[in-house]
Amino acid sequence: MTLTASPSLLVAGIGEIVLSSSPDAHLVAYGLGSCIALAVWDPRTRVGGLAHFMLPSGPASPGSPVKFIDSGIDSYFRALEARGAALNRCTLKAAGAAAMLTLGSGLAIGRRNAETLQAALRDRGLSLTAAALGGNSGRTVQLEVADGRFLIKSLSSVTEL
Repeated sequence: MTLTASPSLLVAGIGEIVLSSSPDAHLVAYGLGSCIALAVWDPRTRVGGLAHFMLPSGPASPGSPVKFIDSGIDSYFRALEARGAALNRCTLKAAGAAAMLTLGSGLAIGRRNAETLQAALRDRGLSLTAAALGGNSGRTVQLEVADGRFLIKSLSSVTEL
């Protein structure tokens, strides 16, 4: 199993969302450390989305709609729904939140990101179908829009959630 490089590769940079309903699309977020990638896929409409969140909280930013989990998650969900996804039937998978950076208080950003994401989903009546959160190494992730597979590449392996 390998991560795909193709013309249908859509990359979610930090604070960005990529969406597609094309069966040959591969949605990717590179180099997740303390950041979190949230993949959402609707098995009925086959709409997929990938958001690359950087920090747990902060003001909404038009240039980086999902830079912050608390102010960006609703715009991500609205964008998915506008494409035909119904959140109540979607799979939600997340990866990242590694212990890479700490704030002056010593509270790990990765852990805070994971806690904020879980709380934001719970507040909206949603939960993760699968997750690879925490640890202390970076990851790259890829959502296959055709079938909803969520691939995670670390230093030595590629796994599927």
